[in-house]
Amino acid sequence: MPPPPSKNPPARARTGQAPAAAAPARRRTGVASAVKPAARLVCTAGPASGQEFPLSGDEVTIGRAADATVSVPDTSVSRKHALLRKTEDGWAVSDLGSGNGTIVNGEGISEEQPLAPDDVITLGDSEFQFVDQGAGNGARPAADALAPSPRRPPVRTARTGGGTPGRSRPVRTSRMGEDPAAAAKKRKRVFIIGGSALAVLMAVFVGYKAIAKKKEEELGRKRAAIVAQRKELTAAFQEAKNMTKEGRWVEAKERLEQLVAFDAEVNAFTEQEKKSIATYLERANVEIPNEQAIGEAKKAIADDQLGKASAALARVKNTITMERPLNELKELLETRLGEKVIDARKKLSASPRDLAVMEQVKAMAEDVMAARPEDRDAPDIKRQAEDNINRIKNPNLPPPVPEMPHLEVSARFRNGDLSGAMSLAQACAAKNAQCRALEGQMKDFDNKNKNLENLSSAEVRGLFNLDKRIAGGQSSDLSKQIKTRMATVFYKEASNAKTVRNWVEAIQKAQVVLEVDPGHPGATAIIQEGRNQAHDIYLRGYQLRETSPDEAARLFKEVIMMTPPDDTDHQKAKSRLEELQRR
Repeated sequence: MPPPPSKNPPARARTGQAPAAAAPARRRTGVASAVKPAARLVCTAGPASGQEFPLSGDEVTIGRAADATVSVPDTSVSRKHALLRKTEDGWAVSDLGSGNGTIVNGEGISEEQPLAPDDVITLGDSEFQFVDQGAGNGARPAADALAPSPRRPPVRTARTGGGTPGRSRPVRTSRMGEDPAAAAKKRKRVFIIGGSALAVLMAVFVGYKAIAKKKEEELGRKRAAIVAQRKELTAAFQEAKNMTKEGRWVEAKERLEQLVAFDAEVNAFTEQEKKSIATYLERANVEIPNEQAIGEAKKAIADDQLGKASAALARVKNTITMERPLNELKELLETRLGEKVIDARKKLSASPRDLAVMEQVKAMAEDVMAARPEDRDAPDIKRQAEDNINRIKNPNLPPPVPEMPHLEVSARFRNGDLSGAMSLAQACAAKNAQCRALEGQMKDFDNKNKNLENLSSAEVRGLFNLDKRIAGGQSSDLSKQIKTRMATVFYKEASNAKTVRNWVEAIQKAQVVLEVDPGHPGATAIIQEGRNQAHDIYLRGYQLRETSPDEAARLFKEVIMMTPPDDTDHQKAKSRLEELQRR
């Protein structure tokens, strides 16, 4: 039976084995054959995956271009994508303005960045691992590879019962002396600590999610409230603007002031909206007195206080939105004044001995004079009423000597009594020159009135003016047919002038129509359209006032002819024309 193997190695090698000194030589030969370039790129992803690119020289370009040092057939890589440059400390990479950028270890770079072994460079869909053996990455340098390696520490092995002689397996030595119960207890403690930490992390995560959800819901509610608030404010502002269009300036101002006060707290309006609100408030301060004056005038006309109504209308200044009701009230006032004068004359003739009626006639005349100081009839009516009042109160006074019989002639004519007026004029013609003049005028009136249908427009207008002269400045009851004929003839001429766009003549003819028939719809429409045209002409003149002052002056004159004196464009055109004339 052979002796057991000795624990110590034999003193000398067995026969057939190489000398111990030869082993290092074989190891150097094997390592030298595996030496690769010191620095290189290994493509780990992309079309060139698996390829290696040695880094030589001082600079290496990477890109899709064929002339790039490292050419990669990848469409996500730019033609000249990145530059690798050799520095004193090693290699560094920089981006060359590529489309997808250059990423090192998952982070994009904006300037040159040094490279360390195993850094991953990502260019589009391609990835490269930087290998630098000279920096200690991978295999050792050739000089170190040729040097004898230090001897490994001995590994404890256990011989197998069979198999190849000399082969052995490592003996398990980890925790061989540790108590199993202590190890179990240690593992349990680690498990409990880890579980507790995980539970805390889960609780924190759930709490964070709950807080984030609550914040998101609160933000959503705030956004919804802001949107609703904006809609409400916009609607309120629009309502205020609608009030201004309707002439309700007092209500509009109250609403605008509420918006300003609210905006001072929450700053909800834009700067443009704030300026717009301020503009409307400024306009309200101008229009509110106008609105109040127009309201007073309406009430005064309804109460038959025409003088008070006229005074109220005179206070309306620089209005924009109240122009239409202002003009309507002025026309209504003129109509009521005419009616009041006629009514006063009738009362004066019908009840000259009735004290109450005469006092009423006197008050009517005074009211007309307050509203229209230039009226020619009201003073005469007032004088006659006062004279009658005096005689009623003093019945023993001798009868007055008629000093002005022609006034009675005019009064009879005005009331439609042509034959009575003619007889009275003939009776006083010998002693009174005015009676003789009225007699001749009434004869001329009678002849032309009988041939009314054959008169031209100018002749009809002349007959209308003659009627007013005989009646003392106001149309008589005999002028109804004249007015009808006059409205027909002049409206036709106004329409013809409008057709050829002669707006000055069209407006003038239409104004004549409205003089005898204030409610004529056709003439009213022409006047309104003419005013619109006048506004356009004014704007053209305003644009030309600097470049073509002569043409601008002509246009301003045309506007003045097309519009009445109280029209806004009329006043502005007149002011601009005066400015041009002063130059």
